[in-house]
Amino acid sequence: MTTPAANDIAKETQEYLHTAGLNIVALLEHARKFEGTEAKDSDFSGQAFSKVVHDIVTAVDQEVTRFIIACKPPALDVEIRALCPKINAGLFQLVQQFGRIPKIAGRTYLLEVRRAVCKTLVAMVLLINSFLDLKVELSAAILADMPYMSSTGVFWEHCKELKQIPVDNRAAVLSIWQSVVTGLVRDAAEELNESLAESENQDTKDGVADEESEDSMDEFSPDIPKDRIEEARNMYKLILSAKQVCEKVGLRCIRDCETFDEEHIMWLDRLLDLGRPVQDSVDELVAALSADGDEWKRAVKLEAAGLTEALSNLVTLAITFVDDSHLPWFELCRKRLDVSKHTYHVVR
Repeated sequence: MTTPAANDIAKETQEYLHTAGLNIVALLEHARKFEGTEAKDSDFSGQAFSKVVHDIVTAVDQEVTRFIIACKPPALDVEIRALCPKINAGLFQLVQQFGRIPKIAGRTYLLEVRRAVCKTLVAMVLLINSFLDLKVELSAAILADMPYMSSTGVFWEHCKELKQIPVDNRAAVLSIWQSVVTGLVRDAAEELNESLAESENQDTKDGVADEESEDSMDEFSPDIPKDRIEEARNMYKLILSAKQVCEKVGLRCIRDCETFDEEHIMWLDRLLDLGRPVQDSVDELVAALSADGDEWKRAVKLEAAGLTEALSNLVTLAITFVDDSHLPWFELCRKRLDVSKHTYHVVR
């Protein structure tokens, strides 16, 4: 739905709307600071929480739709003033339910739910602002966290996101792991493999190149220089190993985790913590191949050692609770990584 080009909402109603927006900002500040309750024996259920949130968001969604219609010219001031308390009450219930989540539910789960709740609240403030002459201010910290939320239409997107929040910490960790860790490492492996194939294919065309017109606009310049192809092949093998480790951790440690005591929940959070450096190290290693001059060799060794260390840390943690049937694979992997550490003589 689009907002009106002209605003004919009465001044008194605008003031009422501004106050409603300030109340939502107060809820937002509370949600941003919430880090979970200290309850150790909580009967909190992620599935029950998701159902309650779904019902709240559905009700708020309907009221917001009526609110936008009422704000369009000719504005229905009485309707607007009647709907604002209903919307604020629904958002208050949402934050109230969010405030029941205990820390033991898992750090990643709490962060994902908080992100979805805060985005919805910010979207509602932006929607209200689209009808105000005097805007409700959002802090620089909030705007920095939500850099792409300039369109009022995103409110419904975030309502939908709230209806799809993960049901527990395992689901939250797995979702991020598949997209941010395994997904990006897999992409890096595929891109490097394609660059290698293109560069190697270019080598076979060198003999034909002299026979072609020097003015050809179709001349191909390989991504990887000839003198770096061999090292790129070794890099590709290491990145493939990283891809295999990430896939194995995602499947056998995160997806297959069936114990949800506090130790296992913290283990899942730590796996994600150690998975991110693997993804970062893969990116840095690929970038090192393009370093200028003679620095590229030192940069590649440095980043390869960093990736090997990151993988070793991840595999060591994975061994802690992985099922015994998969333990031999991880132990063998750790031994191979320990051997690999000695192949990178890095001069720091």
